[in-house]
Amino acid sequence: DRLAFCLASLAAQTLPAAEWELIVIDDGSTDATPAVCAQFSPLKNLRVIRQPNAGLGASRERGWRASTAPLVAFLDDDAEAPPDWLARIVENFSAASPAVACLGGPARPHWETPPPLWLDSSLALWLTVWEPFAERRESADAHLFVGANMAFRRTALESVNGFNSALGRRGTSLLSHEESDLWDRLRAAGGRALYDPQLWVKHFVPTTRMSRAWFRRRLWWEGVSLARRDETSPRRFAALTMILGSFVSRPVLSHVAHPARWGRSLAWQCHLAYKFGYATELARPR
Repeated sequence: DRLAFCLASLAAQTLPAAEWELIVIDDGSTDATPAVCAQFSPLKNLRVIRQPNAGLGASRERGWRASTAPLVAFLDDDAEAPPDWLARIVENFSAASPAVACLGGPARPHWETPPPLWLDSSLALWLTVWEPFAERRESADAHLFVGANMAFRRTALESVNGFNSALGRRGTSLLSHEESDLWDRLRAAGGRALYDPQLWVKHFVPTTRMSRAWFRRRLWWEGVSLARRDETSPRRFAALTMILGSFVSRPVLSHVAHPARWGRSLAWQCHLAYKFGYATELARPR
């Protein structure tokens, strides 16, 4: 139900339609996605690719490889871009050094309903509410983009073989980190990231995600995602040692000593969910 708003925002881009292509990956939808896409069929630069449900990492991989452009931008189906979004991406890459492999900008919230008072800025990050800097910056170390608003040089994606298709949301799972995995490989290859505070998008936050139970589930999957990302390297033993050691860290022991806090502290509950998700995934038989 948000896809129509997303496509309408792209149809209104100031960059001439002849200069860009719009690719929608329909990842095995069972809803009205084909009908919504059909409403935008008059757009001559639109192409819809349907595939069996393979997940977000696989869909992003399919999308950029199906494109022909030297720059590849990604927008979530529940996000909306301002009219100058694509033009600003082109300007940024044109002015940047060739070492800049990727570009990001703020993801501002479009709340379906007002957020509860307990939902502070640290929790909002897990809803992809992200606007970390007021100024433009470039880095060879920092992760300066989020999946709802990111762009890459095609040559950079090709140099690291794109996204890990085994990561990313699929079905009802909250598996993540296809973006951070990609950035780790881009950074290792000498790539740099650029952040433009004016390159913002509006990202929809449904009421269903504004519950304590959702955040506990989200942090469990965060642990699973990081463990799955790390499992293919020699870091696995070190990661397992780290996660076990964290169970006897000072913050954990402090909470263990005060059981009355457990039911009140969502941060504590999310911390435990994350740790157990990570440890459970690492311990899973392969």
